[in-house]
Amino acid sequence: EQEEEAIITLPKLSSSKPIWRTASVKPNLPRKFKGLDEISKNIWWEWNREAIDLFKNIDTKLWIKSQRNPVRMLKDIDYQKLISLTKDIAFIAAYEKVYSDFKKYIEQKHRKDIPKIAYFSMEYGLTNALKIYSGGLGILAGDYLKQASDSRVDLTAIGLMYKYGYFTQKLSIHGEQIVSLEAQNFSDLPIELVYNKNGKVLIVHVGMPGRLVYMQVWKVNVGRIVLYLLDSDIEQNSVEDRKITHQLYGGDNEHRLKQEMILGIGGIRFLRRINSHFDIYHSNEGHSAFIGIERIQQYMADKLLTFAEAVEVVRASSLFTTHTPVPAGHDAFPEDMMMQYFGHYPDRLKITWEEFIKLGKINPFDKTEKFSMSNLAANLSQEIN
Repeated sequence: EQEEEAIITLPKLSSSKPIWRTASVKPNLPRKFKGLDEISKNIWWEWNREAIDLFKNIDTKLWIKSQRNPVRMLKDIDYQKLISLTKDIAFIAAYEKVYSDFKKYIEQKHRKDIPKIAYFSMEYGLTNALKIYSGGLGILAGDYLKQASDSRVDLTAIGLMYKYGYFTQKLSIHGEQIVSLEAQNFSDLPIELVYNKNGKVLIVHVGMPGRLVYMQVWKVNVGRIVLYLLDSDIEQNSVEDRKITHQLYGGDNEHRLKQEMILGIGGIRFLRRINSHFDIYHSNEGHSAFIGIERIQQYMADKLLTFAEAVEVVRASSLFTTHTPVPAGHDAFPEDMMMQYFGHYPDRLKITWEEFIKLGKINPFDKTEKFSMSNLAANLSQEIN
């Protein structure tokens, strides 16, 4: 409302200069089926057969056309089709059963007798409707969230929101692989922006050479679990920095470093902004290992701990899972690149550059050895899978 009032009272504007405003398109549903919108925006339906059948039976052809995406299907459905279903006794019974099961499921509280967990992963395979995964690592992370929800584990997940997701592969008539990228339409996804207490989009930032990179955050409901996805594609950033979260595993080595800074450092800063505290911080692969660096810095600033004390506190509450023995599966960055992005960190942590770089290297004096994210995660974790 404040935004609209400001636009109305603006001084004379040139008609050739547009005023851009965000509009949300919501499905038009009969009052009897308002719960369909609520169910569609929680990925709980993805592992509930009755919920899948419910959406499929609304309009089988549209369900297939929408690529099994209930958010998109409910936006495209003919309203008269829904009106006709208000007289379908079998469909009404199925809807009421699914909606009742969903409400009972969501209302169950998290267990209080087990640790509260922050879970970090570069990808999550939750549903084909949300393309933020590429393969096994993402599918496993997605299953972790679904099982945590079913087990009433108090887990909060952090990832990145990719505009293009992972590339799609096709074969030409000559048998050549063709890579294509297709932007996701965020309004068709089961996601919503996170706002601060003042009703404005919550923004976090990470310092990079010569500037700050800003991120908005999207919220995804996965049953009882909440997944937060950081997104740098906002107007506060330069064209290049907006591209950081465009594609999963896209770009060169430096691009990957930027992504992992956003995931690890930005992720921890976001959790701090929403005042969330956890017993355990779990890195799913080394991509998020910078969470340890950021947490050390916070403990030193807030609790006035020494670097060594902060390291031990972080280790005592950190877990690391790695999935492959293949060297290519472990990100590592040249020391000169690390110096460019983290050269000021030793001063913050009150240590030498060698002490800092040793966190990710076997021999801190070997300039040819790369800084390994897996070594960093292992050095700052109490337990390793």
